[in-house]
Amino acid sequence: MSMRVRILGYAAFAGIATFLVVFFAVSEALLPYIEFSVLVGIPVGLLVGTLSAAFVLTEFGSDTSQTRRALARGLGTAGIGFVVAFGIGLLTGQGVTLATVLGVATGLIAGMVIVIRETG
Repeated sequence: MSMRVRILGYAAFAGIATFLVVFFAVSEALLPYIEFSVLVGIPVGLLVGTLSAAFVLTEFGSDTSQTRRALARGLGTAGIGFVVAFGIGLLTGQGVTLATVLGVATGLIAGMVIVIRETG
């Protein structure tokens, strides 16, 4: 039971983090060209976030290779790192941009450490 909850947690954090990063990136990139760029960023973020959560869920299965499982665990850990750092950045009043940069940096470092550690 606890293993299933952990896998669902990894998938949820990976999906949320991916959604937020893609949503912010697409919305800001299209802002000079489309007045309501948020309406493009939300569905794109939802699609990519759902795909990353599905990747984490499917690759934690028992029939996957060690490398794919390490990538899934790294993506989940990166999601946890992003959400925690992003939340701390927002709660301390740093602003959305700085909180996003802090979250991305923390998530990338955390995810890379896990992947490198597990793949040898």
